[in-house]
Amino acid sequence: MRKAWGLLLLLPLLLALLNLSLGLLKPPRAWVEPIQAPAEALQAVYREAHPAALRIEGPEGSRGTGFFYAPGLVLTAYHVVAEGGPYTLVLASGRRAAARLLGFAEPLDLAVLATEETPAKTLPLETARRPRVGEAVVHIGNGRGQFIAPRYGRVTRLEVSPSPFLPPGLVETSLPLAPGDSGGPVLDASGKVLGVAVAIGQTEEGFRSFFTPLFGRREALATLEAGGKSYWPYLGLRGPRALTPELARELGLPPGGVLVGEVVPGGAAHQAGLKGLESGGVPDVILEVDGTPVNSFEDLLREVRKREVGERVRLTVRRGSEVFQVEAVLAPFPGR
Repeated sequence: MRKAWGLLLLLPLLLALLNLSLGLLKPPRAWVEPIQAPAEALQAVYREAHPAALRIEGPEGSRGTGFFYAPGLVLTAYHVVAEGGPYTLVLASGRRAAARLLGFAEPLDLAVLATEETPAKTLPLETARRPRVGEAVVHIGNGRGQFIAPRYGRVTRLEVSPSPFLPPGLVETSLPLAPGDSGGPVLDASGKVLGVAVAIGQTEEGFRSFFTPLFGRREALATLEAGGKSYWPYLGLRGPRALTPELARELGLPPGGVLVGEVVPGGAAHQAGLKGLESGGVPDVILEVDGTPVNSFEDLLREVRKREVGERVRLTVRRGSEVFQVEAVLAPFPGR
C-alpha cells in the first residue's frame, strides 16, 4: 500500500478527526457550474439525477449528503448520521422532511434512513459490476456551502486502504470533493450509483477522494433496510498516542507502545481495568495485542479492527515498572 498523508477522514468526531460532512450551512440553491470541464454525458447524468440528492441535517445543522435510491429510502455514509438524530432531509425542491435511522454498517461506512416523503427521483444502484480505472464519474453533494452540486473526475485506483481509520477496499478518484460532500452518490456515465463518498486526502500522487463501492453489496444493503446494525470493535479509548522517546523521557518510562490516554467509562478498556490520564497517575501503556507489538495509534487500531465486536483480545500492558496481561472484550464505542 502506498503511503497516504494529510488524510481527512469522514468518520465520527469521537475519533477526534476532521469530519468532511461539516460544510457551511447556507440557503439551498442548485449549483450548475462544473469545477472541471465534464463530458456532455455526465452533465446530462447530473441534470437527470440531482432531484434524488439531498442534504442531511442534525440538531446542530448540516451533516452531509444523501440520496433516494428507493421510495422512502435514503442511502448515505454512516458517519454522517453516527452522532444521532433527529434527522432532517432538505430535498432538491427545498422541502424539508423528517427521517429516522433504519440500519447501518460502520465497517462499510454505509447507512439507510427511512422517510415518509415521496421522492421526485430515485437513483439505481450498480451492485453487479466493479468500477473501472479511468472511467469518468460525477458526484453530487453539498460541499463548499453549495446545494446538491456536481463534481466531475475519474476513477484512479481500486481496492485501496489508505488508512486504518477508513473502511478497506475503497475506490480512489480525482473528484474534487470537500466537507459537506460525504454520503453523496458517485455515478457513472449511465446514471447508476457506483458508491458513496467517504473521505478526501492528500496522497503521493496529489489530492484524491475516496468512495465505498456498492459492487457485490446488494445483500448488505438489504440487511440495512431490515434494520441491521453493525459496528467496528473498539477498546474505548480517547487520545491514545505513541510513547515516543521524547514522551517516554518526560514520563520517566521506557519508550515503545501506545500510551492509553483517556479510558472511556463503560468501554472495553474500562471493563478490563486499564488506567488512563483521568486516573491521576502515569497512564497505562499497551505493548501488544494478542502478542503483536503496537507502537502507534494506527498499529493499535489496525489490530483491533482485525476482530469483531464480542471477541476477546489479550493486551500486554506496562503500568509503571510492572508488565502484565489483561483480557478485554471488544465492544462498540461507548454511547453508540
